[in-house]
Amino acid sequence: MPDMVISGILPWCLTPETYAARPDYLQALADFVRARPEQPVAAFERQADAVITHDAQAQLARIRCRTLITVGARDVITSERFARRMHQAIAGSELQVYEGCAHAHFYERVEEFNQKTVAFLKQG
Repeated sequence: MPDMVISGILPWCLTPETYAARPDYLQALADFVRARPEQPVAAFERQADAVITHDAQAQLARIRCRTLITVGARDVITSERFARRMHQAIAGSELQVYEGCAHAHFYERVEEFNQKTVAFLKQG
């Protein structure tokens, strides 16, 4: 399962530029995935099914706390259009789009993501 995650899922989460420019970082991510307890295939399938079938769009307007929504502009898994729909549905939410990043923008721009997230939390 770890090698399936590394070869089958990570390429959807990171941009080709990240793969080309940061091979050591990619190796560290692969090592991290391999070091984690292995998830049984049946559990992964249930998790994937839950992700695909869960739709909370109708509940978003009920959120009343400060909300930061982040997305990579090149995210092909949960694209920016979904983040914008969430942003429109959650009153007062903030949307941060990470240009040039994919689904795992928090891995592609760790320092920037952490800095902006901490700044958002400190505003509270």
